[in-house]
Amino acid sequence: MKVKAREAIGMAMHAAGTEVATCVPGLGATEIFCDYCALQSQRPVFSFHEEVAYTIAHGAALAGKRAFTSMKTHGFFKAANSVCDSLYSGTLAGFVSLVVDDRNGIQSDSIADTLGFVEGLGIPHKIANVEEVFDDILDGFMLSEKLQLPFALIIDASDLDQPSRIPAKRCIDPPPKPYRRDITQHVLCPPFCKYQRDVLQCKLSGGNWKNIAQPSLLPLFEALPEKWMPAIEEYAIVFEALQSVKGEIAAGDTGLSTLFALPPYDCIDVTTYMGGSVPLALGAHMAGVSSAWAISGDFSFIAAGHLGLLEAVQRKIPLKILLLCNGKAETTGGQTIPEGLLDRILLGYKEYVYFIHDPLDRREVESSIRKASFSRELSLVVADFRERDMLPSKALK
Repeated sequence: MKVKAREAIGMAMHAAGTEVATCVPGLGATEIFCDYCALQSQRPVFSFHEEVAYTIAHGAALAGKRAFTSMKTHGFFKAANSVCDSLYSGTLAGFVSLVVDDRNGIQSDSIADTLGFVEGLGIPHKIANVEEVFDDILDGFMLSEKLQLPFALIIDASDLDQPSRIPAKRCIDPPPKPYRRDITQHVLCPPFCKYQRDVLQCKLSGGNWKNIAQPSLLPLFEALPEKWMPAIEEYAIVFEALQSVKGEIAAGDTGLSTLFALPPYDCIDVTTYMGGSVPLALGAHMAGVSSAWAISGDFSFIAAGHLGLLEAVQRKIPLKILLLCNGKAETTGGQTIPEGLLDRILLGYKEYVYFIHDPLDRREVESSIRKASFSRELSLVVADFRERDMLPSKALK
């Protein structure tokens, strides 16, 4: 049986049992995604930013569900920050990216060196054999699950209408076991960096990475450099309140808050790039994690995290977000955030915002976090650690 290559891709994704899929519209990527959604009897929901789309799919794969994302080459370039971090944090279920090339410049701002870029990132990849693209997809999922790494399949947009063979019968292994917490693997932060690098290099070279000794999990206050101790002590009450409601997976951002992944708090389960907590948590929710939390600092949230809110709103996902607001970039030198900038972003979501005006008041903290956890809507809990006499913007009251 032969069909168009774009149809074969959708059929292969369906045959693989893919449960979460994202796409940013673009030449070829749109058609692939729409064909897949038709097979799944789903309405296509398109993403606006490639880094977010990639990270949602990665979050789902970390939560144990097969996932794919479809985007043009230039979009994959935009997602590179998340792609790089997904190599170091790995996956559990198979995760395949369809990178749609445009080598003839049909509908692109430039003709890019797609293969050179993908090779430079180091992600396992293949240029699709158009006639056998169905097999390429299934092989990609199997390799992804064997290595516990994402996989990229490159196909040119001009080849998507070419004939492609569908095998009469093709078996694929059942999906992997459900999510299991392992912060040494899935939380990117300084205490685990060398281990994660060694694991990645071992995976890519075909070695047995499970023989590499894991780093010890020191209690937070033993692992922390002295200069950051005051900030962490202030955050402690908030994370104590979060412990009982956070659910199975809470996603963090790079920064001090991610160190609350360590005992005795155990509040963060997965972390990649700065601002990635929101789309990671969205992906976990779409993979079936019912109470997914994202924990971010205000600088990270402004930098990239708020891009994920658009996805939460359009998909009607009741994501829970804890936003630690201290008015600066704590870990990079204390660069200040211009006054009113965060409020300007939050203004568009004011019906979902819960302010903790005094995050050192245990009763107020517990009440706000508990209220958000019970809400059936998107909820942003803003723990305001700025000057005590600085009140939130009147527009947000």
